[in-house]
Amino acid sequence: MTSNVKLLAVDIGNSNATFALMRDREALQTFDLPSNSSAEELQSELRSRLEPDDWKLPCIIASVNPRACAGVEAALRRCGIQDLAVLGRDYKVPIDNRTAVPDQVGQDRLVNALAATRHSQGHAIVVDFGTAITFDVLKDGAYCGGVITPGIGLAMEALHQRTALLPLVKPHGKPPILGRDTVSAINAGVFYGYIGLVHNIIVELRTVFESKPRVLATGGYGNYIAPYIPEIEESLPHLTHEGIALSHCLRPTLP
Repeated sequence: MTSNVKLLAVDIGNSNATFALMRDREALQTFDLPSNSSAEELQSELRSRLEPDDWKLPCIIASVNPRACAGVEAALRRCGIQDLAVLGRDYKVPIDNRTAVPDQVGQDRLVNALAATRHSQGHAIVVDFGTAITFDVLKDGAYCGGVITPGIGLAMEALHQRTALLPLVKPHGKPPILGRDTVSAINAGVFYGYIGLVHNIIVELRTVFESKPRVLATGGYGNYIAPYIPEIEESLPHLTHEGIALSHCLRPTLP
């Protein structure tokens, strides 16, 4: 990717759409908007956050939320974006996908793996802490599959919604292991439980490699527990956007 390439990369998840003005690997500006926002709400927010010249840039979208993607695309086009592409619809993420059913793989997972090729020697595990936590395996530069688990926020919401008395708790910082009240007990359970979950999955995934893979973290909850998991070597909050930008830059080389 050349350093003068600038574009708008959009990662649309189940909870938020994250927008990033990218130049090469650098995120010049980022902001989140709720995925369930209407096209009108999105249009208003986008106009307030981006400059008129930004509408002339290429815009590349990676989405795991078709309904939200339609709203974001409509809002962007109303704002004046003309050079817009949706990964998986307009062209494929340029990575060798060796899974059993390639069309089922989320675009976010593919762009994460593609970006990981820039941060490894072709062997990596990418842990994305989003609504779901995904573990993606890159072997010899190819995407080979991975693991999906419920995310941290989703677990806390389910605990609240499926019980009569437990409150909705927001994770914050490292809690003491001994909860002295309901909120601290939930925080301890989620924090230490997910550290164990992530650690054990990484340990098991390493067994599919002949040589030690690099372990990378990204996603909204990455800074919450990734620093406490020694197997994770680097946290890259804009890895997904980097992969989106790289997909665009490699597109002309595709047949």
